[in-house]
Amino acid sequence: MRRHRFGRIAALIAFAYLAAVAVLGAFALTTDRGDLLREVFQEPLADEQPLRRMGALLAGIDIRYPMPGSDHHPLAGTFAPDLTLHTDQGMTSVAELMRPARPILLDLADRPDLREVARDRRSRVEIRTAKTDQRPADALLIRPDAHIAWAATIDEPAGTASPALREALSGWFGN
Repeated sequence: MRRHRFGRIAALIAFAYLAAVAVLGAFALTTDRGDLLREVFQEPLADEQPLRRMGALLAGIDIRYPMPGSDHHPLAGTFAPDLTLHTDQGMTSVAELMRPARPILLDLADRPDLREVARDRRSRVEIRTAKTDQRPADALLIRPDAHIAWAATIDEPAGTASPALREALSGWFGN
């Protein structure tokens, strides 16, 4: 229950912040400086890629958390991509899986070796298997805030992936 209440508080804080920024932005755009700002940003934001980048900056999903150690997947520490997933229950997405705000081991390559490593932590970490059209990794360990705590490279051998997953599970979610 406490986790759910915290989520509401965080959402209210974020909403209040965005409302304050919107008010200040509306004020700035009513001045001569606002015309200059509008002119400077109108052209770059007309294209999809800069618009997506600006949206990511405003939403905070461009944050990359530093990860312990030196040998980790390029996705580790980043916001999980919202992949379209094909499961035994039908189609879903990473965003839908994250709604309960619980850690998830998302197996994208049907890796029983990795699921076995996480099996003892099922009370703390959900284990899901799914297929996706553009697989960024064999498996993703996703924190409740939707940032990737660990990822297995595509076709990574069990000899390196399993111990690394065990270490990540232990480090992020305890023994």
